[in-house]
Amino acid sequence: MTKAFLNLLFLGLCFCLLPLNAPAAERPVRIVILQTFPPPLLERSTKAFRAEMTDFGYKDGTDVDYTVLNAQGDFKLAKSILRSAIDEVRPDLVLTIATLATRAGRQLLSDTAIPQVFMIVTDPVGEGFVSEMGKTTRSNITGQSHVVPVDTQLTLVSEILTTARRDTPFHIGILRSTYPSAVSETAQLREVASQFPAIDLIDLSFPYLPGESARPEMHKSAIDQIHKHKDTLDGLWLVAGPNQSNRDFMKKVRATGVPIVKSGSILSARAGAMIAVQSIPELNGRAAAEAASAILSGTDPGDIPVVRPNSFAAGVNIATAARLGAIIPSEILELAQDNVFHQPTLGN
Repeated sequence: MTKAFLNLLFLGLCFCLLPLNAPAAERPVRIVILQTFPPPLLERSTKAFRAEMTDFGYKDGTDVDYTVLNAQGDFKLAKSILRSAIDEVRPDLVLTIATLATRAGRQLLSDTAIPQVFMIVTDPVGEGFVSEMGKTTRSNITGQSHVVPVDTQLTLVSEILTTARRDTPFHIGILRSTYPSAVSETAQLREVASQFPAIDLIDLSFPYLPGESARPEMHKSAIDQIHKHKDTLDGLWLVAGPNQSNRDFMKKVRATGVPIVKSGSILSARAGAMIAVQSIPELNGRAAAEAASAILSGTDPGDIPVVRPNSFAAGVNIATAARLGAIIPSEILELAQDNVFHQPTLGN
């Protein structure tokens, strides 16, 4: 792996904005925040957004009033609660977090003048929000993806697995639900996987079920898929979606005995995933706040490019790599910095 390639991981398009402080107003700005569900990445990104908005001059309760909604992973509920919030008090801006909430927001807001900013969306292009990453939407929506490009993910994993010097590829099951972002990322991975001879990806899908009460059934379907293919798998690849940061899910996956090769959560690397690459909540929040501040100061959301964050966090688990007969290259260890784990630890 070249130094130039590693630098690319930390470089990306940025919002070319100079957000202004909040203008004087007779009433506080009204912002509705619609979360798909509340895992740590979404919660921390939301908190960072509000903190950054304060820095931009929008003090909570004085300059801005927030309405925070949680759709509990249910698309119909997302539309319903957002519609009710809009009917109750017409917002000046809607922030939607994750793919499902953003999709619901788009259906409700596309024909209105209410600006929509999104973050933590896996595939804005595939969702139809923008024609190409780095481009503007020319509509009332803008935002940011949070997922490392799939060719970068595959390159990192391949760099590690090729150290095993096997004559045959590693058969890796993409364990994914039918949640929109999981479907999208899986399709992107499989499209370019042929360029990486050390990796053979197998699609292991299970139904996405919204709501806390349905989680055990959804997890059981995932584990059943692993056991069904266990004899032919060298490892598992966890894609974007609500499961990869769920500790209970991780425990059940680990209990199958099939090692996790790649995940999008640093917590997963601590728990045993060979490598994990994820966005940084503070940067997610700042990017969304930059866009929101600019819009509230008069910038057309359709003129703000849809981009990826300019930095990512990585984590590796040396024990899992060794189990696969591989060694973590020094360049990737350097990339992971303090997130180098020597044994799987589920923790709290």
